[in-house]
Amino acid sequence: MLETAKQIVKHVYPFVCVNRHDIFKGDVTSLQLSKYLDLHPAHVPYVTATIIYLLEADGYVSKPLREYGGIRKCLH
Repeated sequence: MLETAKQIVKHVYPFVCVNRHDIFKGDVTSLQLSKYLDLHPAHVPYVTATIIYLLEADGYVSKPLREYGGIRKCLH
């Protein structure tokens, strides 16, 4: 199952980068991403967390902001 989730991240991440403003309406959450991707429940925790951390590392998403209750925001 972990290998399948890794493959999902590998293939879906470029798509998410391009469409991040359509996927995330202001706040960046795992729930929004899982609804958009329509993932199997077993893959949701790993895939959504990994993609959000990759978006943060690449500068597309903010770090969790204290003033917004720990929510990440979409950048540029």
